[in-house]
Formats: sequence, C-alpha cells, structure tokens
Amino acid sequence: MSTQRETADIRNDNICRSNIFGAAEGAYGPSYREHFFLQYKLFVESVNYTSDLKLKLNSFFLTVNTALITAIGLGFSSGRIVDSSVWHLLLPLAGVFISIIWWGVTYSYKQRNIIKLRIIHCLEEQLPLALYTTEWHLMEENHGSSLKKFLFSIDLFMPFVFLGCYFLFALFG
Repeated sequence: MSTQRETADIRNDNICRSNIFGAAEGAYGPSYREHFFLQYKLFVESVNYTSDLKLKLNSFFLTVNTALITAIGLGFSSGRIVDSSVWHLLLPLAGVFISIIWWGVTYSYKQRNIIKLRIIHCLEEQLPLALYTTEWHLMEENHGSSLKKFLFSIDLFMPFVFLGCYFLFALFG
C-alpha cells in the first residue's frame, strides 16, 4: 500500500512541477523573483483562508446538528407538540442528510488544503527555506501510528457520530 501512495505522490509532484511554472525566469523578465514571492505569499494566504472557512463551516454544521438533536429530544419528551412521525422519522432523516453534507464539505476542504500544500512544496523548491515542506514531513513522522492518523482526521469522523445518533433516534424513537 505504501508503494501505491509513493507512486501517487511522485505522479502528483511531476504534475505539479510540469504545470506550476508558467514562464522561465529569463523569459519573464527582471520582476520574476519579486512576482514569484508575491504569488507565493498570496497562495499561502489562500491556504489559511481555506482552513478558516473549513473551521467556520464545521462550526455551522455542529450548531445545526446540535439544534436538530435538541429538537428531536424535545419531540421525544413532549410528543404532543407535533405529530410524532415528524419527530421520530423526518427530523432524524434531515439529520442524516445534514451529516452526509457535512462530511462531504469537510472532506473537500481537507483535500483542497492537501493539494494547496503540495503546490507550496513545489514552490518552496525555488525558495531559500522549505518551511511548509518541513512541517509536512514532521507531521507525517509524528502521525505515523493508526491512533495518531485517526486523531489527525477527527474532523472527518464527527459527522458520523451525529449520523449514528440520528439512526438510533429513527430506530428507537
């Protein structure tokens, strides 16, 4: 399995290197290094923006799921407010869909950041320091065990916790 991953990493690095440099330094002109560094800084900021947006979306989905669980709990405690089929089937079904969407959004943003970091690694080959590349290698080294990999991906696991709750509500409600 690790050789498949290594092969995919090499293929991704080759794609990155063959596509990332639009013009050679000599053909671009005297502003090449200055513009290179400015583009690098903007791209690093886009990684931070994507991470911030992912955190905001996770907070949003956590809030929606918490409100939905609360509504389901209120429905169980006082079934006279609305027809019980709404509380026992439709709200958990809505929660299932929300959880699936949450997982998809989280996965998408996680993959987007991984790709952005790989591009930064390619750019850092042309810079004096490779800070993000070093951080990436240290993270891989420190998250080598299965438990550490699980904790590194906990944000992908959280929607499934809510998904399980909604299934339990639907089955035993």
